[in-house]
Formats: sequence, structure tokens, C-alpha cells
Amino acid sequence: MLLDGIQTADRHHGGRLAIGPDGHLWIGTGDAFEPENAATDDSLNGKILRIALDGSVPEDNPGDSPIYSSGHRNVQGIAFGPDGTAYASELGHRTWDEVNVLRAGADYGWPETEGIAGSTGEPPIATIHPDEASPSGVAYAAGSLWIGALGGQRLWQLPVEGGAATADPVDHLVGEYGRIRTVEVAPDGALWLVTSNTDGATWGGTDARPEDDRILRVEVVQP
Repeated sequence: MLLDGIQTADRHHGGRLAIGPDGHLWIGTGDAFEPENAATDDSLNGKILRIALDGSVPEDNPGDSPIYSSGHRNVQGIAFGPDGTAYASELGHRTWDEVNVLRAGADYGWPETEGIAGSTGEPPIATIHPDEASPSGVAYAAGSLWIGALGGQRLWQLPVEGGAATADPVDHLVGEYGRIRTVEVAPDGALWLVTSNTDGATWGGTDARPEDDRILRVEVVQP
């Protein structure tokens, strides 16, 4: 066991894992339906956690704790740009879903702020309405973040550079394959998408289709 003490629930438990270019394990957690967890220093919920692969706390974490950043509602995706910038997708409530740049020790505002609705915390680099997103896995390829959408049933593209969005989000594959849970970059540079239509979800759910669930391969074409 590397780490314990993360509270869970039937939803809002986050769960995304990623090994960063720093060689450490990054962990996204949700607030476990207790919003105050996100703003509480002694809770590992509603946080981005960062630990070494042996479970120890890296010396350059903002404190003597696995907590890297706080004030998150439900982190679903973590990805890294070529310059090492860490990005995360986050489920909002009913106002804004978020894409954030992760900064050591930063507070992202939940539960007082959701997306751009509020004045606390680090502002997101992009927001999308939950009906069109409910973002999940994230990958970086060809100058953009590629974000799977559950309730929105599509693939979002967000052009980024140096920790900032360089254009508005663009959606692809709207409704074609249902809920998209995970996005990864394949060895050949294409995207692998994992659908999520047989999990019995009622929020943004869809009937399973023949051969669901599937891994889809999508080529990224440079403009």
C-alpha cells in the first residue's frame, strides 16, 4: 500500500492516476459528496495528490503532505504538456466544468467557487457547461488537450501552450459513440478513446450499443 485515508462514495471519488514527467505519481480525488473536504487541509479528498513511487512525499511538495493542490470538486483527468505543465479536468456541479493548470499549493475554489462562478481560488483556463462535458480522461497531443466527455458524449479539443488556452474548446464525435471515459496517446501518436456505456450510469447515460464498451483509435490530423 502506497497511500491510505482517501474517503470514497458511490460517485465523486475521482480516481485518475498519472505518472508525471517528474517520475512521481499524481492522484486526482473527489470531495466524496462532502464539499467541505475540498477546503479542509486534513482531508485527502477534493485534492490533487503527488507522491513518489515508493509512497513517500516528494521534498518539493508544498508541505509535508501528499497534497499538491486543493479546492477541487471531482478531478477526472490529469495530463502533462511537453513543457511539463500539469493539466486536470474537473466535474462541476450544474454551472461549469473546468480545465485547470495545476500549481503547487494552489486552491481552486470549491466549494465557494465553481468554474468562473465565484471569486475564490485559481481560475480555470477553460470552462464548459456540464450538459456538454462532464469531462473525464485527458491527454495531450499535437498542441491540444483532448478531453473525453461523459454526459456530453463527445471529445473536446482545447488548444494550449505554456499553461494557457490559445483558442476556444472545439467538440468532435458528438453523440457518435456515447460516453467517453478515457483518452490516451497511442505509441503512433493517434488517440485511444475508451467508451463508458455499460456502467449503468444514469447521469448522462446512454444505452449500450453493439460491441460496447470499446477502445476507439482516432488519428490526430495537423491543420
